[in-house]
Amino acid sequence: MLNPDASTTDADRELPTGAAELPGPQSRAWFERTDGHLTGTMADHELVPFVAAGKRGYLVVDADGNTFADHMSSWGASPFGPTPEPVRVAMDQAWREHGMQISGWVQNEPALRLVEKLVEIAPGRLNRVEYSVTGTLAVEGAVKFMREATGRPLVLTFGGQYHGESTYLTAGASSDLSNVTSQRAQYVAGILTVPYPNRFRSPFRTGPGPFDDTEVLDYLENYVLVQQVHPAQIAGLMIEPVLGEGGIHAPSQAFWDRLDALAKRWGWLICLDEVQTCMGRTGEMFGMQRWTGIDPDLMLLGKAFAAGGQPIAGLLGTDEVMAGSDLHLGSTYGFTPAACAGSLAGIGMIEDEGVLDNVRELERIFLEEMRPLVDEVEQVGDARAVGALAALEFVQDKATIRPAPSFQVAVHQAAVRRGVLGITQRGKWHLRLQPALTMPPEVFRDSCLRLADAVRSVAAEPPPETERVLDTVAGSAR
Repeated sequence: MLNPDASTTDADRELPTGAAELPGPQSRAWFERTDGHLTGTMADHELVPFVAAGKRGYLVVDADGNTFADHMSSWGASPFGPTPEPVRVAMDQAWREHGMQISGWVQNEPALRLVEKLVEIAPGRLNRVEYSVTGTLAVEGAVKFMREATGRPLVLTFGGQYHGESTYLTAGASSDLSNVTSQRAQYVAGILTVPYPNRFRSPFRTGPGPFDDTEVLDYLENYVLVQQVHPAQIAGLMIEPVLGEGGIHAPSQAFWDRLDALAKRWGWLICLDEVQTCMGRTGEMFGMQRWTGIDPDLMLLGKAFAAGGQPIAGLLGTDEVMAGSDLHLGSTYGFTPAACAGSLAGIGMIEDEGVLDNVRELERIFLEEMRPLVDEVEQVGDARAVGALAALEFVQDKATIRPAPSFQVAVHQAAVRRGVLGITQRGKWHLRLQPALTMPPEVFRDSCLRLADAVRSVAAEPPPETERVLDTVAGSAR
């Protein structure tokens, strides 16, 4: 629970209204004026059918005055709701004192203070910092570090992860849906992908689990490393501690133990992509701290690292990887003074205001309210939460657990009408909630109840599904 000394206003506890008709007339007018000037993707409003006019408390207010509980949190980049006062004040002061500065070339106090703080809180052997501005660039930098440090060409990734939007590595490494990397992935070399560990849905057999998620390492050891590549060709592995875009899956301790043993045996570097899981999102400062024995060589920071302020990302590394590096990963906007000051203020909020306890309470509430749906509703296959990362996975039936992406989109649309804005995408069969880390428990519980009502309403008359998920994914590619 949040520190009672931290101010929680009536606006913070305000509940959403939703809307029966979306888009409303004002939002529709905006779409008509601007759609002809946007890309096809940007002009598609089926999943978010309104124009935001602002934020109030933990609500998004649309152009027609309708309100929606914000469970996107700018994909995690606004971890405290609208930019909190400590972050705003810190950024303003840094702007007054420094203005814009290329911190990678001209060192300055806000950047160096952030370096000191990161080294203080970093787990394990991580004691070096590289500046960056987005998660995508941090990923690219990590690949360069791994290849430089080992002299090896290949990087091992896990399917279903999301590593950004660049054309080379991040688009080709892995993704939650194949249409995301359409026309790009097939041209990428140097990337090796195996399935992400999943206890609910096995990539190797049909039907319901639970499954042993270490079976993906059996596949890696007994097939990939025997018949596809030699382990000495692999520089390192890149893995999300919790699978985000792929549906909030958390590996078992047994998986981490065995993966660590493999890395040590073959000299692989371990890079944790914590862009979505850092800075309190999982109920720990870093997602990896939910397990024991993980000793990364690199860790990537982004999204919540900005504390809802200005864009910033970073790489943490060990002496062995970074101390003697000749790489230049310069970024004009990496670690600008105001962004660093805001990030420091956000870390201070996590440490001083009971944020992690509140996140753990949000996880408890989600599981308490949503897990009963697994027994009640045929199409609810699973309900999962890791801190303030939560997901419902939808199936056509529990006997086959065939994915139900049409059901998922229908639930999302029903939830939005009820005032709950979650994270969705066509072709996916899981709906995610990513609330602010500081969202009051009563507001979050209200959203869970509204979401449950949306699920029941769609289950009463479920939409038809395509025969195979691939038909949904392939149908969205041009």
